[in-house]
Amino acid sequence: MNARTTLPALVLLSVLVGAVALAGGLAAGTATAQTANATADVSVDDQSGAESVVVASATLPDGGFVVVLNASGGVVGSSEYLEAGSHEDVTVEVSPELARSQVVIGQVYANNGSQTFDAAADPVYTNDNGQPIGDTAYVTVETTETATATATPTATATESADSTTESAASATETTGPGFGAVAALVALAGAALLARR
Repeated sequence: MNARTTLPALVLLSVLVGAVALAGGLAAGTATAQTANATADVSVDDQSGAESVVVASATLPDGGFVVVLNASGGVVGSSEYLEAGSHEDVTVEVSPELARSQVVIGQVYANNGSQTFDAAADPVYTNDNGQPIGDTAYVTVETTETATATATPTATATESADSTTESAASATETTGPGFGAVAALVALAGAALLARR
């Protein structure tokens, strides 16, 4: 090979090596960017129950907690510490129990290192706009049967009282106020008077 053909071959080889290196770098850069941009997410479905809320799914890139808030924004429960990654059907106990049907909010919080939820210290995961990542759901609280059970004895007691009143009225009408005894005394007194004459 002479210098005229060697130089273009070296340039071509350099271009190919550079292209391969660039493609590899871009691929590595894309994977790194995807990892860095992994976002938190949470999903809560409508459900029923007063003691707990089941969070359908939660993604916590750096680990943390799933937290349930009431419609006013007050924390009513949090999960145990969850490792980084995705989780499904996370049950969060609420305290106090939900007293009525209402909207709740599920949010995901990062951990400050203690692995125990602290609303003042643990930061909430946020989206690109700086808004907390959360999802709302309607929780139906079933009415208890205590009210029905209480109403039934009251109605029965009223019916019993009515029955007693009717029985007393019947007894009064049948015997009258001493009618039988008075009539017998009058008859005896009348007979005695007739006997003396």
